[in-house]
Amino acid sequence: MRMIYIAGGLLALFLFLSIRPAEAQTDKDAAKLLALKDKVTRAEAKVSAAERKVAIADSLINVGETHIAESEIDFDQYEQQRLDTDKEYKTKTKELMKLTKSKEEAIADSAEADLKELDKWYASEVKKYDTKVKELTKKATKGEADISKGEELSKTSKDALKEARSAYDEAMQNYQAALSGNTETK
Repeated sequence: MRMIYIAGGLLALFLFLSIRPAEAQTDKDAAKLLALKDKVTRAEAKVSAAERKVAIADSLINVGETHIAESEIDFDQYEQQRLDTDKEYKTKTKELMKLTKSKEEAIADSAEADLKELDKWYASEVKKYDTKVKELTKKATKGEADISKGEELSKTSKDALKEARSAYDEAMQNYQAALSGNTETK
């Protein structure tokens, strides 16, 4: 009888020890799956960050192109205004110069005064035009800088996005493989 107790005890011990490694293996598999899932999550975050950088780069390029286009349109308008102002100035100057040569002194003096006022007005208009051209040039230069910055960021961010997607695909494959391997052993 004693032998039966010893054999039963050994059998119970054997069964207990054989079950423990299976539980330990299950815990290891679960930890591995959790680590792989965490890796997939981190890879997704890197893909999202890289996509945001690509979007920012595209936005910079679009804003720069818009600034340049607006500057060109405004410049064309101001250039036409400048030509009209020059034409008006030349026409009035020609008329007033004829009047300054008048034999009547009152008309000549009045024409000279009007000519001085016309010169002041023209100088003021030219100054306004030059100020506006400087503003438009600054806006166009800012647009070019935005495009350049956007293109540079686009190159680096697209490379980073490509790497992040590759890392994500690899992490997802590893996770799927571990998941399918795990379900087969269960």
